[in-house]
Amino acid sequence: MEKQIELTSHKVLIFDVYGTLVDWESGIYNSLKTLFPKDTPREEVLQKYALAELDLQMKDPSVPYSKILDLAWVQLSGQVNTSLSRGRPAVVTEEGEVSSTAVAQQDLDLTSSTPPASDAERFGASISTWQPFGDTVQALHRLKEHFALVVLSNVDDRSFGGTHELLKLQTHESPNSRYPTVTLNSPFSLILTAQQLNAYKPDLRVLETALQQVSSAPRSLLPHPSPPWAVEEREVLVVANSLLHDIEPANLHNLNSVWISRHEKNIIGTNPDLKERGVWTWRFETLGDLADAVDQEVEEKQRVAAALHEL
Repeated sequence: MEKQIELTSHKVLIFDVYGTLVDWESGIYNSLKTLFPKDTPREEVLQKYALAELDLQMKDPSVPYSKILDLAWVQLSGQVNTSLSRGRPAVVTEEGEVSSTAVAQQDLDLTSSTPPASDAERFGASISTWQPFGDTVQALHRLKEHFALVVLSNVDDRSFGGTHELLKLQTHESPNSRYPTVTLNSPFSLILTAQQLNAYKPDLRVLETALQQVSSAPRSLLPHPSPPWAVEEREVLVVANSLLHDIEPANLHNLNSVWISRHEKNIIGTNPDLKERGVWTWRFETLGDLADAVDQEVEEKQRVAAALHEL
């Protein structure tokens, strides 16, 4: 049963990015489909990828997400043994021995501008090319007029940097924002990644750390200062597409949440049991629908205030 509470009673929206704001499934599928027979259903390709990704993330959360993609490609292609050893994938040498050093020397250098040398590395480097959904950019910049928008993503810093550019307003006008943002044309007031937190969602510590960062609780030691504002946990709203990675952790933290269901076309993270239980507070098909609902609430409050003023 939907709680009788207003969207605009919140001050901070914590966003998942890939699947919620960005069409990551198309980006993943368009790259991985070449590994499978032509008649393999899209759903099967994505499900196999999701299992490989989750397995790799749970084995070693210190591996950057772009490298997780790289390793998932290798695992799905069946070319190497991808069991992790001390944070490195193991490969089989010509002599039949397992070696982690061989792959360590071939690792994608996240600080280098050297082009990826293999299909697996190209897949890992493709994150920043995945496109936002058509409603995303305008909706984000409408929402930032009313809330502080916080990124909480499983991606690494460098990969999100490319995505961040796609989510900025490409204009020199000064957009309205109640809270300071990381750059003038960015919609976000704070950006937190798995690389910074050294953990992947759905690990509950990820959301817990984000809550510490935006609340009046003791600050966690992250590689940037705390924002110049603080809120209570009840004023935080989680907005995401993945029931598994984001909505259920919000539920376990007793936070309100918005499921951006994307017409239920997405596969990764849409857990049937969680959907059956309806663990979200609100549901909208698109981010644009959420922005419309917020605008309607704001307009209604303004009408009520104006009517009271005339009494």
